[in-house]
Amino acid sequence: MVINMDKDFCKIYVEYIFEYIIREIEDDEKIDFHIEKVPYLKETMEKEIFKRCFKSLLYCMNVNRVEGRLAGGTPQERYLWFVNNQYCIDSMEEMFPAMKTQLYEEMKGKCIYVLSVINLFQKNKSDICQYFFNTESEGIINIANSGDWHNDKCVLVITFTSNKKIVFKPTSGDNLNFLKGVIRYFFEAEYTSQYGCIYESEGTWVKFVEYERAADESAVSQFYFNYGKLLFVAYLLGMNDMHYENLIAHGEYPVITDVETLLSSYLFFDTHKFEYDAQYKAVQRLLYGVMATGLIPIFSMTEYFGGDVSCLSNKGIKIITEKVENEYRDDMYIYTKPEIITQYSHLPDEKADPLLYGDQIINGFGQAENIFREEKAEIINYILSNLYRIESRIILNMTKGYSQIVRIKSDPRYRHEPELFEKLLGGLKRSNQFNQSVYLYEVTELCRSNIPSFYWNIRLNYVYGYHGKTTQKILDMHEFNMKKIAGILEEQTDVQMLARQKKLVMDSISSSIALGIEYKSMEASAKKEIRFDSNELLRKNIDDNRIEGDDGTISWIGLMVNDKEQLEYAVLDWSLYSGMVGIGYMYLAEYLNSKDELAKTIVNKIYRTIVMAYRSGTFEEYNISYFCGLSGIYAFMVQIKESRFAGYDEIEPYIMGIKELIKTNIVKTNSYDTLSGIHSAVIYFFARYETDEFAKEMIPVLKRYFMSTFKMNIMEKDFNYASFAHGYSGIITSVMCMNRIEKCEYFAELARELWRKEKQLYAGMHMWKDLRSSKEEYSHFWCHGSCGIMHARLIWRKWNFIRDGIIEMSEADLDEMLFQYSEAIKSEKLNSQNFSLCHGNFAFVDFLLSYDTLFGEIPEEKTYILRTMETAKQQGYSCIGAPGAINAIGFMVGEAGVQYMLDRCKDRKLPSILAIENI
Repeated sequence: MVINMDKDFCKIYVEYIFEYIIREIEDDEKIDFHIEKVPYLKETMEKEIFKRCFKSLLYCMNVNRVEGRLAGGTPQERYLWFVNNQYCIDSMEEMFPAMKTQLYEEMKGKCIYVLSVINLFQKNKSDICQYFFNTESEGIINIANSGDWHNDKCVLVITFTSNKKIVFKPTSGDNLNFLKGVIRYFFEAEYTSQYGCIYESEGTWVKFVEYERAADESAVSQFYFNYGKLLFVAYLLGMNDMHYENLIAHGEYPVITDVETLLSSYLFFDTHKFEYDAQYKAVQRLLYGVMATGLIPIFSMTEYFGGDVSCLSNKGIKIITEKVENEYRDDMYIYTKPEIITQYSHLPDEKADPLLYGDQIINGFGQAENIFREEKAEIINYILSNLYRIESRIILNMTKGYSQIVRIKSDPRYRHEPELFEKLLGGLKRSNQFNQSVYLYEVTELCRSNIPSFYWNIRLNYVYGYHGKTTQKILDMHEFNMKKIAGILEEQTDVQMLARQKKLVMDSISSSIALGIEYKSMEASAKKEIRFDSNELLRKNIDDNRIEGDDGTISWIGLMVNDKEQLEYAVLDWSLYSGMVGIGYMYLAEYLNSKDELAKTIVNKIYRTIVMAYRSGTFEEYNISYFCGLSGIYAFMVQIKESRFAGYDEIEPYIMGIKELIKTNIVKTNSYDTLSGIHSAVIYFFARYETDEFAKEMIPVLKRYFMSTFKMNIMEKDFNYASFAHGYSGIITSVMCMNRIEKCEYFAELARELWRKEKQLYAGMHMWKDLRSSKEEYSHFWCHGSCGIMHARLIWRKWNFIRDGIIEMSEADLDEMLFQYSEAIKSEKLNSQNFSLCHGNFAFVDFLLSYDTLFGEIPEEKTYILRTMETAKQQGYSCIGAPGAINAIGFMVGEAGVQYMLDRCKDRKLPSILAIENI
């Protein structure tokens, strides 16, 4: 939110608070600020105060406006009266009695810190100016904070009367000098000179690196060649959090501006607790890889931050910004608006797309690799000999989350009732994956409007935080010594490991290119240009990417689409939708089809891993949905049992345990969604009602829970979709299942109401309005479009629900609808360039196979299926609608689901997962 302080909105109050804070500090700490001599300190700190009280000032003015207490005949006059009158101060004191004390506690340390930096500069002015500017003296005209506050300190950018600038960092310069010592092996002196610094006991004076645009195309190419070398160094040193704000383009050189995270990826891995060996190996591979550096696109971060935060983007970040309406009036208010924020200081040329320089990046990475091979002994010796100099910041939790909490603290509710903020912080305790010390440190820092930061050095060898100048132990580490680091460096630079990292770089870049292109308008030949045909596909790819533990467990890392339809490059979760259970279904089908011994071995390893996860309590907080939760795990375990992969005495105790968790965790599952809610569980257990005693037990329990929690107004507000996975069609199906078991007028009436609302969204030609966007859109996806809705209709036909008479449709109408949809599929008019089950053409294949099961085989359908299989193969079985992108490997939006469908084409006995095993 940008507010123009030049217009002096309530400056009278801001100055009043500033003077109060300075007076209190001078009295308590016996410090004389001499504000008249450092006006830039006053300006800097008043901006910080203003950010913390603006919303409360605005709220106060509006309350006084509504209550008629403002003087003036127009909104503008009343505004001016309030912002320039002592009444502003008096009213704020009355409305927010704790505000002054809160702001003092938040600003005290920060004011003292900024003054100490000013005094430090004045004390050593001659040496500093001579080193950086070759002058004897410079006069300060501005001080600006650059980045977050940690322990009441932040990076400061100081501007002088000559317009020269310098940076002060409140950290030791040892990290910077350590990095310079490493990069001198890989870069020329001109590059290492960009990291010039003078360090003192209180912090480090650092050269201000000016943005400098590359002179020409050759310089742009050289920049990305150097970027590849820098990526190698960052990977080697286990650096992370190197997003676009931490890099400056200076001609041909990418210059890092934040070197606090040396070894951080290796250290963060060591803070984790692991339940089985495959998990250990998978998380290690993820955190030790190039993806962790932040220098290449990370898909989950793209979703989380609203855009690619790596340094390889010129597209900007979409964020929700706060704007002011009715400025300079007494009815001024704040509203939110999505906005693309662009920044180009990390790019050598803002018009050049960095993703098109993948070859240069790989070549630079390769040259750095060659240099390392030649100088290996010397480089490793330098790193190990200088480890004592490093203080590494470990990112235990997302900084963005902390920042949101700090901003929330300035909300009028929390300023008025500080105890509400304490309750909010209680949520951190519940979500804390570490220990009580981490939580207490987070609370202390957040209450002072600081971002909590955690550190490590080899002398202490534990995680600690700062309180002023003292350190506080926060978290024990596994022994992290020179021997261990030497072993990590050896493994990280293994030839095969580096080949894997280079492949990850290219896969990430090519996927980002593919995802940024509108493929509907592209010719097949153009798509092929960006596809890397060397990638293995489907079963072979999933085989090759498995990670096996020494204890018989198994895991995978790969691109996955989670249940929020967000891309992540991550260790697979447990769900059928995108995780281990879905992979398990695929391997089980592979074994049942061909008696493949490797598939059998992998199924057994997945089973063993589920058992170990169950024993460790992993599933205790899971919901009970079929696609994303416990019912899917139960379904897979039942499949293993029925396929005799495990003996009854061995597997039954774990199935019983999961049953108990399902009964307990119903209350943790929403009543509106099918995909991740109770309705997929209802539909699954209904299909097993006649053969499974547990299903007979669960349907009545689910019915009671649904009836006690479902509210139509919430459905209309948050789930107003026709879809099977997330809307009316799925709940109608679930309601008809429950009603079949036990007739209920409530269900009959509810089904009719849901049916009416679904019909209101129908636009003809097998299209239902998709209301997720403000634009009028339609899709034929399984999740939000016609394919899922028609799968629901197949379930209705399978169980003859129409005969129950609770919705207005005849059996003949239903049969005709299904026939017409099968014809539409075969015409290929519904096809897309995606082949996944959730969003693509293999969902149509699944529909036709299930249709055949119910109505008998029709020859034309084989033609469509064969054509789809051939086209999918030609386009690399693209699972995210962007041929050229690496495929997700999960079930619903990945290669496991495609492979399962190929198996189902061979064996119609395999159940339709899209119909939740009802067909």
